[in-house]
Amino acid sequence: MKPIKYISALLCSFLVMGSCTGVDSPEVYTISVEPYRPVGEEDVRFGECTVTFGDEVSISGQGAWFRGSDIVITEGGIYNITGNYNDGCIIVDTDGAVKIVFSGANISNPDGCALVSSSDKLIIAADGTNTITGSDDLGKAAVCSDGALLIIGTGKLSIDGGVFSKGGIRFGRTVSTYCEILQTDDGEFIPDTLKIN
Repeated sequence: MKPIKYISALLCSFLVMGSCTGVDSPEVYTISVEPYRPVGEEDVRFGECTVTFGDEVSISGQGAWFRGSDIVITEGGIYNITGNYNDGCIIVDTDGAVKIVFSGANISNPDGCALVSSSDKLIIAADGTNTITGSDDLGKAAVCSDGALLIIGTGKLSIDGGVFSKGGIRFGRTVSTYCEILQTDDGEFIPDTLKIN
């Protein structure tokens, strides 16, 4: 019995020492899911901006620009999107935390993704009834995010074409939905149509 106890103690001490000598431990990444509160709200450096689609595109506030047929968001902050737009994409081109509130919005892009984000933290909120539709081409999701994606809101949101996020997909407490999330080598993917009520 003594040799077994000695070997066990030696093995335990070796494992403890090994864990302190440069062996990487798994990174734990958590996201707050409080409704209508942006992830890392303290990181949002700018006020609200409103983008209204209609006969013309109206932008009130700072951080968003109309470039070609796309809306480009270049600063962290809160962006309210309303109206119908069927000819382009919403591009989030910033590392800052961005919250997009869709309020009575119908956004579609026949040529690819309807929403693309490079933000480390992207929050999509639904207020009222909204739809986001991507291209019918295989391999192109309606919503694509490089960072963490949080979906919240008390409205209705239909994302037709799927959602892909390299940083993972999370849902707020006010969201009631059922969906299948597939884990891929590059991130998480929700196939087909995601309906949130």
